[in-house]
Amino acid sequence: MGRAESHQPGVERLALFPLNVVLFPGGLLPLRIFEPRYLRMVSECMRSGEPFVVAAIVDGPETGGAAQTAQIGTLARIIDWEQHADGLLGLLCEGEQTVAIGDVAIEPDQLARAMVSRRPLATPRALPHDMTWLADLLDDLLRRIGPPFERLVVPAPSADHVGARLIELLPLPLAEKQALLEMQDGVARLRRLAGLIDPGGTGSP
Repeated sequence: MGRAESHQPGVERLALFPLNVVLFPGGLLPLRIFEPRYLRMVSECMRSGEPFVVAAIVDGPETGGAAQTAQIGTLARIIDWEQHADGLLGLLCEGEQTVAIGDVAIEPDQLARAMVSRRPLATPRALPHDMTWLADLLDDLLRRIGPPFERLVVPAPSADHVGARLIELLPLPLAEKQALLEMQDGVARLRRLAGLIDPGGTGSP
């Protein structure tokens, strides 16, 4: 972090939010904001209409100083907000598109801004018949968690949707979630996830 910035065609300069989570395109991310740097980020994003970048932490704290992140993150757009009774700002964000993260600069209040380039949007792949048990698992999880995640229940989910939502929700190691995010093939990602959930290949968690 703190490297010199370079402006190139197709490269955007956006606020970077390091977190111990992995967000996929189409996913939902509730946040509670209290640090001044992120309150400023939210104000700027809401005023400009720009997204910010959510990236998994590789090294460093989630709160306080600057953290080093993975090189692939996801654009997050604020779709709802509310002021909680405890004074914290509650956000609901939606993942939009994965990005490659380049040079990062740290501002005086420790807000990071990164030069990012959008990765090509993946074409959704059909859910393989032998993976329908994962779709059932996802439906059960979403309904148990409740608002706002129940809105992610869809009648005919793709392999990409099922894999991404399960990776976001299940307690997998952060490094594994990041590796799955960086895969471009939704069916290959889902099969790798199935092997993590059901190593014996029985077709159930």
